[in-house]
Amino acid sequence: MATFSIESNGRLEKTVVYFNGEQLGGIKEVFLNLDEEGAFDAILQYEGSDKKLYTKQIFEGYLENVKTTEPSFTEEEAEQLQILTLESEGAIESSSVFFNEEPLEGIVSLFVHIKAANSKTGIRSFFSGKSNIPEHTEFLAEITFRNEDGSVVTENVF
Repeated sequence: MATFSIESNGRLEKTVVYFNGEQLGGIKEVFLNLDEEGAFDAILQYEGSDKKLYTKQIFEGYLENVKTTEPSFTEEEAEQLQILTLESEGAIESSSVFFNEEPLEGIVSLFVHIKAANSKTGIRSFFSGKSNIPEHTEFLAEITFRNEDGSVVTENVF
């Protein structure tokens, strides 16, 4: 089972991405869209060690030429951040979501779109009719939960 994590305080300059415990470098865009209806989009766009741009499904196949880096934050700095983790084998049924290492229950949907720079080659081009994925720099991370009474509430992640 693969693990994908985003550690952040809600600002691009204080955000790092991990895959299987290694911090990734060259990240251009992250898109996570999971919901109880069965949607499971987990896409990463990054500049590889060969300077080429890659767009990959995070939990399918191999992240080729991915760059890894040394930790960006000291232990003290990391204490000021939140961490969202998705463990999966590539399907919604085999996925678990954790926030600060605690499992989250009652999730109706999880939507994360982090785009570090304006680009004409963003992940939007991979979705037909998905005009709700902007082309500009963005940091959006929301989880919608179902309460015991059946109502739903949406909260910012970071």
